[in-house]
Amino acid sequence: MAETFVRQVVDVRVDPVVIFRELIGVHDGGFWIDDSLGDTVSYLGVGVPVTAADPFAEFDRADGFPVSRIGWVGYGERAVTMDMSVAREPQPRTGMLAVSLAIEINHRDNSMSIIGIERDQSFDELLAAVSALTVVTAPATAAPPARIAVWRDDPRAYATFIESCLGHIRDGDAYQLCLTTGVHVSGAIDVVDTYCALRAIAPTRHAAFLRIGHIALLSASPETFLTVRGRLASTSPIKGTRRRSSDSAEDRRLKSELETSEKERAENLMIVDLCRNDLSRVCEPGSVTVTSLNRIETYSTVHQLVSTVTGELRAGCSAGDAARALFPAGSMTGAPKQSAVDILNRLETAERGVYAGAFGFSGAGNLSLAMTIRTIVVDREGAHIGVGGGITSGSRADEEIAEVGVKAAALLSVLGASPNPYLGTE
Repeated sequence: MAETFVRQVVDVRVDPVVIFRELIGVHDGGFWIDDSLGDTVSYLGVGVPVTAADPFAEFDRADGFPVSRIGWVGYGERAVTMDMSVAREPQPRTGMLAVSLAIEINHRDNSMSIIGIERDQSFDELLAAVSALTVVTAPATAAPPARIAVWRDDPRAYATFIESCLGHIRDGDAYQLCLTTGVHVSGAIDVVDTYCALRAIAPTRHAAFLRIGHIALLSASPETFLTVRGRLASTSPIKGTRRRSSDSAEDRRLKSELETSEKERAENLMIVDLCRNDLSRVCEPGSVTVTSLNRIETYSTVHQLVSTVTGELRAGCSAGDAARALFPAGSMTGAPKQSAVDILNRLETAERGVYAGAFGFSGAGNLSLAMTIRTIVVDREGAHIGVGGGITSGSRADEEIAEVGVKAAALLSVLGASPNPYLGTE
C-alpha cells in the first residue's frame, strides 16, 4: 500500500536514547512507542494533547499517519464499558495525543526516518535537529537516589484478601480473580532518567513513554491488550509468571516449572475463554480462534505464560469497538468478568487508576494497544506502581505474595525505592 504521508530518511545513526533525552522527553506531549527489544518499529515525537470523552472512539479517529493517535485508558473506563460505579480515581482516566510528525526507527533494517503528514517547517526543523545531534551513543543512566516505597497493603493484609478471593471461588462467585495492590514513592522523579533505566533492565516489545500534562507513563509492559490489522483483531493475555535466575540451571528449572504447572495453565485457559467470549461480540461468527495456547515468553526479569486469540471483525464493527468489548482485559479482572470486577471493587482498598488499563496507538488503519502493567505512573505526588496476580482455587498465599514482589522488583529498582516486603527478603 502506498504511503499517504511524507518520509525523509535520516543518514546519521543516533542512539534513540540520545534523541529521546535531547529532543523528546522534556516536552508535554512527548512520546516514545518503544520496541526496546529492537525487533519491529519504534516511534518518537511530540504530539498535541486532545480531550477524549470516548477514548476508543478517539483511536478510531486516526488517519493515514502511522501514529495518528497515542494515549492511555485507565481502569476506571469500566464505568462505561461495564456500566458500573467507580470510586475516586488517582489520575485522569484518559490521556490522548494527536500526532502529525514523528521519528520512525525501523529495527528490521536499522533505518531512521522523519515522517509527517506534510513537508512543512516543523518537519524540516525536526529533520535538522536530529541530523545535528553530535552525541551518537547515550551515556549510562546514573543510579537513582534512595527513596522509600510505601505499599498500600502489607503482605499480611494482602494474604487476607487472597483468602477472601479463595472463599468467593469456593462459593462459586468466580473461578479466577486478579487481585492487585499498589506502591507509592513520593518526591520529585526524573521521568527521563527513570524511563531510560527501565527500558535498559526490562526490555520489551511494548515499552513506552508518554508525557501528557502533569502525568507521565513509563512502561515495560510485556502484554498485548489488542491489535487490529485491517479486519483481524488479536489479543494475547498473560497469566503465569516465574522470576528469572542468573544461574542457568535454576533458570531452566523455573521455566519448566511454569510450562508444566497445572495451576498456571488452567489460569491461562480461563482467561483465554473469557477473551474468546469478548471478541465474539464484535467478530464474525466462527472466526474467533485460539492461535496459540500456553506458550512461554522469556524477558530479562521474568518468564511468562502467554496465549493468543484472534477473530475477524464483523462489518460495522471498528477497532475501537473491539477494544471497548474487551475492556477491561480479562487478565486484569478474572472470570466471569462482571462478578470478578464486583468482588474486586469491594476487596481492593483503592482505585487502580491508569494501571490495569491499556495504552498504545492507532493510525494507517491499525490499532496497537498494550496492557498497562509493569508500569510507573508519575504525577505531582510522586511515582505510582500497580501490581497483582490471578487467584484461582489452586493458589497459595505465599506464592501469590512472592509473585507480586517479583513483578514490582524492576520498577522499584529504577526508582531506587525500597522495601519490597513481598519478596520476603527485606
